[in-house]
Amino acid sequence: MSAQSYLAFPVGESWRFPDARTLGLAGAGSVSNSSAGALLLNPAAMAANEPGIHANANLRARSLEERRAFPVFDRFNDINSFGIYAVNDNWFANLQGSVQYNPDLASVPFLKSVAIGVFEETDLNYDYEEEVRENIFPDDPMAINRIKFDGRLMRYSFGAAFNVFQPLNVGFQLGMIRGDIMQERSVTFIDDDTNNQAVMSNRELSNSPLVASVGATYQINPHTQLGGHLQLPYSAEYGVSFPVVTGNIVDALPGSETIEYPMQATLGFEYRAQQIVQARLNVDVSYEWWSQTDQQLLYDNSDIANGLDDVLKIATGIEHIFFNQVPFRVGIQYRTSFLERTNARVMFAAGTGFHGKFWEVDLSAGFSRLDYRHSDLFADELFGGSRTGTAAIDNVSESYFFGIANVRFFKK
Repeated sequence: MSAQSYLAFPVGESWRFPDARTLGLAGAGSVSNSSAGALLLNPAAMAANEPGIHANANLRARSLEERRAFPVFDRFNDINSFGIYAVNDNWFANLQGSVQYNPDLASVPFLKSVAIGVFEETDLNYDYEEEVRENIFPDDPMAINRIKFDGRLMRYSFGAAFNVFQPLNVGFQLGMIRGDIMQERSVTFIDDDTNNQAVMSNRELSNSPLVASVGATYQINPHTQLGGHLQLPYSAEYGVSFPVVTGNIVDALPGSETIEYPMQATLGFEYRAQQIVQARLNVDVSYEWWSQTDQQLLYDNSDIANGLDDVLKIATGIEHIFFNQVPFRVGIQYRTSFLERTNARVMFAAGTGFHGKFWEVDLSAGFSRLDYRHSDLFADELFGGSRTGTAAIDNVSESYFFGIANVRFFKK
C-alpha cells in the first residue's frame, strides 16, 4: 500500500501491505506469509501453504489527514505559536485479488506453488484544498487553492515457489506495471475570476515496466525460520501532456519523464514459541537504494531534484494464535524517508480474523504520523501578502490511517 503526500509526487511513497496479515504485523512476516501476497514480499514463502486452490480478495483503504500551520511571530521576531490555515482529510480505496495453487503432485516434486495476482504498486491519489482569507473582518474566503493528484500504478504479477530440499524453499516473481496519473493545480478567486490560474498534466506509461524479485526461506528447526528476498530496480517512462489554454484554444504540449525505482533487499526472521497459546515473532529488515536512482522530471520539484536518500525499514510483529485458531496481531515499523533521511516515522498496527471450514476473513488497521517544516504551497504574493514562498517555515503534520479487509477461500 502506498501513502501519497504532496512531496513524493510523482514517484510515490510505498507501504507494502499486500494483505491484512502483513498490515497487522506492520510489514513484518515475509518469511511466514504463505499466501499469494508473498508475490510482493518473499515468493519462496508460498511453498509452505497447504495443498489446494486459494482465492484471495481484499479491500484496502487509506486516509491522509494533513494539517498546515503558519508561524505567528512576536515583536522580537521569535515564533510565538502556529496558526492552522488548512486541514484536509481524504479517504481512498482500492481492490486487489489473487489466485494460488499449491499442487500435491508426485510427478512434479519440486514445484510447491504457482500464483497470479493484481496488486497496487503505487497509489498516487492526493487531494489538497485551502481557503485564502483576508486579514480584515468579515474574513470571507477570497480564493480557493487546490492541488489534486489522481491515479495509481497496478502490478499484474505471476510467481512460483519450489522446494529444493526439505528445509530450503526458493521462489520468483515477475510483474508488469500499468497505470496513468493526472495532476491538477489551481487558484480560483471568489469575486474576480480574471486572475484564476489552472495547470494540469496527464502522465501515461509509454513502456511496460517489469518488476522481478527472487527469494528463499530456510527452516532451521521447528521453531525458527530465516529468509531473504531481493527486488530488482526498474524504470517507469511516462508520456506527459500539458494542456495550455490560449483564449478558447487548448493545446497539449508533449513531453516525457523517467522515474527510476531502486533495488530492494530484505532479510526476514520468524520464531514460533512453545507455549499454551502459540506466539509467532516476525522481524523484517529492508534497505532500498534510492541514492542510486536518477529522476528525470519535467516540472520543478526541488524535494526530489535535490537527490534522494536510501531508505531503511525495520518491522517487528507478534502473532498470537488462540485455541479456536483466531489470530491477534500487533506490529510496529520504523522507516526513514527517501526525501529526507532525518524525517523518520513509526507505524503502529493491529489486526485479527475469524474463519470457517473453507474461508477466512482478516481485518487490520495501522496508524503513522510525520511532522516537518516546509514552505507554503502557494506563493503569498498572489493574494497581496509578503511571506516568502521558499523558506521552510510552515509546520506540516501528516497522519496516515490504513485499513485492509481480506477474504480468502480455499479448496483442498
